[in-house]
Amino acid sequence: MKPIIDRETNQVNYGIYDDLIDFNYQDFTLKNFWDKKVGWFKNKKTFKKFHFISFSNNEYIIGVAFVDVGLAFNVFGYVYHHNHSVITKWNKTIMKMTFEANPDKHSIKYQSKKIVINVEKDINQNFIKGHFFYKDKIDINYHVNLSLTNKPLRVLNPTDLNHWSFTAKRAGLALKFINLKINNNVININTNNTLVCTDWSAGYFNSSTNWIWGCAAVKIGNDNIGFNFCTLNNNALYPENAVWFNDERQHYNHILFKWNYDEPYKYGMKIYNGEKTIDLDFKPFGQTDDVHNRGLGLIKTNFHQFFGEYTGFITCNQRKIQIKCLGLFELHKSLW
Repeated sequence: MKPIIDRETNQVNYGIYDDLIDFNYQDFTLKNFWDKKVGWFKNKKTFKKFHFISFSNNEYIIGVAFVDVGLAFNVFGYVYHHNHSVITKWNKTIMKMTFEANPDKHSIKYQSKKIVINVEKDINQNFIKGHFFYKDKIDINYHVNLSLTNKPLRVLNPTDLNHWSFTAKRAGLALKFINLKINNNVININTNNTLVCTDWSAGYFNSSTNWIWGCAAVKIGNDNIGFNFCTLNNNALYPENAVWFNDERQHYNHILFKWNYDEPYKYGMKIYNGEKTIDLDFKPFGQTDDVHNRGLGLIKTNFHQFFGEYTGFITCNQRKIQIKCLGLFELHKSLW
């Protein structure tokens, strides 16, 4: 397994990782603006982790996220229905939680009277399993198959001269099973037409982090289609842009976005490229957002994740695919 950090030189091995990883982040020596080694507290505060999984079909989008912001943890998510309504959503800060830093094999665990979190991922054993319970709002169990044969996009990038970040993304995975209750009511989800998108990210992000992100998955006949596009996230060397057709993947270097921050519902959004192999329009129907100061103002978030419909086409290995499906589009700003 290739280590992400050279233990002798402290050099970060930037690139695309299609094999199992030695995620030896603890061997990295974090330095400040003046190239001086930072202390334990600063290192812990700066290293952050993120796990997101979503389930979508032509009726629902379900999102569950766990975030390690360095000194605390944030748990958020939602269940959105195609009639343009959010059935339920949650956003909770937790001070202590098990959140292992290994993209190939890790667990996320927490338990109290109101919240139960139990997520297990093992890419070598081909699974992501999860159980999340929060009061009576949400009770969800799921099992997704994910291995390296599914060609997730795993990239390691500099975020500036002294910081780096790693992300592993995959859109359009098949769902093995899901059980969902909202307010103690069983919600039936058709596993045959429901696809999964995943994101596991970790690293030393900039104190000011921004991105624009679009993601969706759709089943067309017997084929699973997914895409993930992102910009303004400092990942210029190895971008987080990919399209999947079943287990084929095409990696895109340059993707363009068009958006109106003031009136997104009026003007919508667009994702495209100069080669004209990507051309998607996004019409937002609703959103979940997080606009808060946390930690005495030391952590600020201003993000808007829109639910809506993608129309247009994408291209995977010279295969042009017409798209019409529910998906996500996010405008994100944070100071942490």
